[in-house]
Amino acid sequence: MVDRPNPDRQVRGAKLRALVLDATIARIEAVGIDNVRIADIAEAAGVHETSLYRRWKTLSRLLVDALVSRTAAEIPIPDTGSVESDLETFTADLARFAQTRAGTAMIRSTVVSDTDPEVEAARREFWLQRLSAAEEIIKRGITRGEVAADTDAQLVVLTLGGLVHLYVSHIGDPIPADLPQRVVRLVLPGIAPK
Repeated sequence: MVDRPNPDRQVRGAKLRALVLDATIARIEAVGIDNVRIADIAEAAGVHETSLYRRWKTLSRLLVDALVSRTAAEIPIPDTGSVESDLETFTADLARFAQTRAGTAMIRSTVVSDTDPEVEAARREFWLQRLSAAEEIIKRGITRGEVAADTDAQLVVLTLGGLVHLYVSHIGDPIPADLPQRVVRLVLPGIAPK
């Protein structure tokens, strides 16, 4: 007999958030971001739909929270004291995560065309938040004098992340283990102080 969550139990606070975010990621992995529904998440988490709407208001807000929380845990923004090391670590963590079930599902779901503005808004918000967080690597490098002051931080992060994204979404081959070092060596001369 399978234990089913009891939607009549009272779950609140951090426990509610953890249950719901885990259920959301599981649904994204199982059916793709385009097919995730609040009702399915609530059932999997063992809570009422109203609890989800009360806390997140919309599906897009819930999706963004789940995706940002998962990637923040799986792909932390490194601060080793060296822009080269930070970029290599960030790219390696991104590549590792991109090859997990959750990472692959998230990346592949972003290349599917969707007419649902709420899902599109969730995707956009997720990527903007992740780009902004990763840009800190370049900003710290500028402060330390390792990176030219006029460097476009977003372009650097898009270059590194875009390569990983392409491997997963279009090439389909395993990401080479040395890719982070190779791509960072390619990028560094373009961002070095003149």
